Amino acid sequence: MNSASTIPRRFPAQFFDGVAAFADRWVDMMFNLELVFDDRLDDQRVARAVDLSLDAEPILGCRFVPHWWKPYWERVDRTEFRSFQLATNENEYLEFRVKSVDAYSGPQLKACLWQASDGDHLILKVSHIVCDAGGAKDVARTVSSIYSSLAGEPDYIPQPNVKGSRGIKQVMRNVPRRRYPHLWLNYHRMNRAGKIHPGTHILPFQDGPRDPLTFVVRHLPKDRVAELAEYGRRCDGTLNDIMLAAFFRALALVGEWDGKKQLRVSTTVDLRRHIPNGQAEAVTFLSSAYNGWPNLGTDLGHDYASTLNKVVAITKKAKADFLGLDLLLLAWLFIRPPYARVNWLLEYDDKQRAKKGNTANALTNMGPIDPVSVTFGVVPVSAWMLVPPAYFPYFAMGMSGYEGTLTLSAGVYPPNVEITEQFFDAMIAELPV
Repeated sequence: MNSASTIPRRFPAQFFDGVAAFADRWVDMMFNLELVFDDRLDDQRVARAVDLSLDAEPILGCRFVPHWWKPYWERVDRTEFRSFQLATNENEYLEFRVKSVDAYSGPQLKACLWQASDGDHLILKVSHIVCDAGGAKDVARTVSSIYSSLAGEPDYIPQPNVKGSRGIKQVMRNVPRRRYPHLWLNYHRMNRAGKIHPGTHILPFQDGPRDPLTFVVRHLPKDRVAELAEYGRRCDGTLNDIMLAAFFRALALVGEWDGKKQLRVSTTVDLRRHIPNGQAEAVTFLSSAYNGWPNLGTDLGHDYASTLNKVVAITKKAKADFLGLDLLLLAWLFIRPPYARVNWLLEYDDKQRAKKGNTANALTNMGPIDPVSVTFGVVPVSAWMLVPPAYFPYFAMGMSGYEGTLTLSAGVYPPNVEITEQFFDAMIAELPV
């Protein structure tokens, strides 16, 4: 029996699917995971692996269907998949990079291979409505695993993952119930802090067309990243803390901070950290997003070291306190259909923050890319993720790591490319030597 015949036609949407779908008014909901090889890949085998991945993780072969009560996922006819593209030149490859994923027509995964003279370049483009950055890396692992299996077994058919949970219970089952009241209190404290202090400092972006999209990217080499990580350890902080402190200082400098508005940065937390093996049961969305945390108030610090000390103090306290689970607890216990009501609440909250000028610029850590999960017969010489582009007035910068390197990225539109370039340069200049 063909494994595709065992896949249900519909899957229920999870809470975060609906939230992500709501966010597509702020963000172009796509992840680009780019891989560069110094050898040739088998393009037909890559195409086959991508196609089979839509069955291996069946949610990828679906379209997202909004509904006033509860949205759902519906399988796309296999004749409509068309997920792989072989670029004939660099321009076609770059055009694919900036092209959106239509989650509402599906499928949720696209791929493009460009066989350049210096080696192969592969993009796996994943919808941000179906999953977060951790889920996008799970997609890459699935595709590469199938590619490897096809090498020795050309007729290989993966078993569809129809029983793996996409829900948040797989996280919450690891949280002691005695912690619930404290998490609930944490949520209200952070939510209140984000509302009572009007005025958040952000980069002075201008409105403009949503075309052409430009990805601003900076790659930090392995030796430089090692220096930064060592500096962080001496300060009892992490590489993420190092980058957050530089983000704050560049934000104040390039944005010409007046010293009065709050210095906040929105961040995300991968909740897989609370699952014992760190692995979700299926491709899904398991991240919390904090609008305006960490918050330095109006005290940036007189130099980089003092800013870093403030950041470390804030993040260390949060990490010791089930970071990210306060928002998840709220969703798990209280957010129920109808989806139209949830949508209204999200829209109301967004309007209130915008009215008070409390929507912060964002820094999201998409985490390290495991070389094993992206090995297509050969290990990539480099790999990175591009953060989903944000629409005016929002700005989001992303970080991803690979084999000791670090990549910073942002997707922006005219006329904000130049100020984003300045921001990246200023952030890198702020990093300790």
